[in-house]
Amino acid sequence: MKTFGKNALFASVAIAIGFIGQPALADDIQPYFNARVNAPAIQADLEQKAIEIIDMANDTLDMAFYDVDLEGIRDAMIRAQNERGVIVRFVTDNDNTGEENAAFLEGLDAAGIPWIDDTADGSAGSGLQHNKWIVADGRHVFMGSTNLTQSGVHGDLNAEGELISDGNDNHMVYIDSVQLSDEIRTQMDYMWGDGPGGNSDSMFGLSKPDHQRTTVYTTNDNIRIDVHFTPQSKSTFAGSGLDTIIKWVSDDADGRIDVAQFVISSQDVADAMELRHDAGMPVRGIGDSSFFFRDYSEFNDMRGVEIAKADGTFEIDSFTGAPNNVWENPVDVRVASVMGGDKWHHKYYAADSSVLTGSHNTSGAASFTNDEAIIIIYDQETASEFEGHFSVAYCFAGGGAEEDCLDAGVVAPPETDPVAGTWEGVVFTESEVSAVLDIANNANTKTLDNDVGLDSRAARNISKAGTITTMDELAAVAYVGTSALNKLKDYIPVWQAK
Repeated sequence: MKTFGKNALFASVAIAIGFIGQPALADDIQPYFNARVNAPAIQADLEQKAIEIIDMANDTLDMAFYDVDLEGIRDAMIRAQNERGVIVRFVTDNDNTGEENAAFLEGLDAAGIPWIDDTADGSAGSGLQHNKWIVADGRHVFMGSTNLTQSGVHGDLNAEGELISDGNDNHMVYIDSVQLSDEIRTQMDYMWGDGPGGNSDSMFGLSKPDHQRTTVYTTNDNIRIDVHFTPQSKSTFAGSGLDTIIKWVSDDADGRIDVAQFVISSQDVADAMELRHDAGMPVRGIGDSSFFFRDYSEFNDMRGVEIAKADGTFEIDSFTGAPNNVWENPVDVRVASVMGGDKWHHKYYAADSSVLTGSHNTSGAASFTNDEAIIIIYDQETASEFEGHFSVAYCFAGGGAEEDCLDAGVVAPPETDPVAGTWEGVVFTESEVSAVLDIANNANTKTLDNDVGLDSRAARNISKAGTITTMDELAAVAYVGTSALNKLKDYIPVWQAK
């Protein structure tokens, strides 16, 4: 079973390079994966990472997800509004407002958290409101392939509430970018209208103003990101989401094209990749078993196999009319190795220097019907991290054993380090609680003030408090708030190295 916690060594290393706790990163971009990876990729509990982003919000919190049912996410949203006064907006899809999501949505209602779905425009619903993003304080973005659900993150439960699977193979990307946040806020404004219970002035689907590919940059490191929101009219292919993917394949992809797709049914995208492959570009692919062998799956073309439809004919792209095209020089594309009912749910393409990802499956529906987002990250470090995920999954999909697929030293999954709770908006695991209390009780005032970087009043009050046995006691010390707890948490690897 896949586990997401960290043993002491794993936690120390991860914190030291800045990936545990509030993502105040040297790099403005950090991907997280919930499956096994090789360095430099990071495996993480995607629910906890999402909670950390929500807990960063002090002013505004915009969230749009196709599907959410995790109580930890709901509780973090409630804390944001009711404890910190954050203005919260949540948009979902009307497909996911029924019994399975009742506890989540009723909890929001009880707490006064406003939310809408894609019927807020007075319709029966758009194609799909399929976006998956969190934006905190108009700067901190968390987006990718993941629906924040039990099955999407952690795994399915049996009737006794026991885990029986690993969870869908997914990723999310943290991005520090005011410019990207601004673009997303515009989309939220269109969808939100005047909010729940007002006029039917929300805009979904093709009723939104067109928003084709736009270039933005990250806040500190000035990393280029192109962002594209769909849908566009299928009457004009140019400027569509599929057109953006094709241009990346044709013009931007360098060194390799790794295809990690839940669904790839666009003939035009497959044809563009074939041209690159025939010109010498290495292409690999991983798909989900539920779509991989269907007659409209482009993985069949890529592997050199033509599968007839039930009537004996072969697929023609239903959106563009492109005919089926089996590759003359097939490539090795594989069915993802996942447990039971779990899904290979990614929607990314990776090359040596850039990654294309988001909520957008490679399909006409995603491009011409649904509300979706594509981002292209032009950053070699980020591309290397996606390769660290893809290479492991590709090896496992080919039947490889752990010792073949994983780098030495990471064959055994990390031991579980459960989340102990949240204090002043800062999430702590059990090992982090132990380490922070050790610092509070054994570091002198000078260390707390100069090395940890606490407010001098907080440092003095901790030293004067005597033995502090719980996080509640620590959080109750005068001048110990969110900033102090984050600094104590960030100091853990330095303290443990002494």
